[in-house]
Amino acid sequence: MSAELLSRRLPGTWVLDSFSLDDEQGPQVYPMGRAALGYVSYGADGWMSFQISVSERRRYDEPTQDGGSVEQTVAAARSYLAYAGPYTVDEAQRTVSQKILQCLIPNWGGDVHTRHATLDGDHGLVLRSDPFPMGDRMHRVVLRFQARQATPLTS
Repeated sequence: MSAELLSRRLPGTWVLDSFSLDDEQGPQVYPMGRAALGYVSYGADGWMSFQISVSERRRYDEPTQDGGSVEQTVAAARSYLAYAGPYTVDEAQRTVSQKILQCLIPNWGGDVHTRHATLDGDHGLVLRSDPFPMGDRMHRVVLRFQARQATPLTS
């Protein structure tokens, strides 16, 4: 764990390497598959946004918000997760707390998700939840990211 201030290293956009549910009794579970795609962005203004999806999502019949069948819409919602809101850093605990103000899952509105943060080398970020029950085992969310390299827009 880096002694550097987490609040100084965290701002920016991070690209997902992996998203798993880990436990100590069995294999990892990959809720969005082993090739999940995603980003988390932490702004210097204290606002964050998280987006994650399965790697290949089924397209709608028509390329509009309501252009999919009921089945396509359900599949789209189940293959994507997004939320945003303010965040705070606790340097002593090495945690990031994210207050969810807007989310694809309506029930999460107002929740605070706290993640234990580890800076891995010059470019890596690992976020872990506290253990929680799922079935008959305790699991924790583990998100691994790499720093996104700045790329200029081209015309």
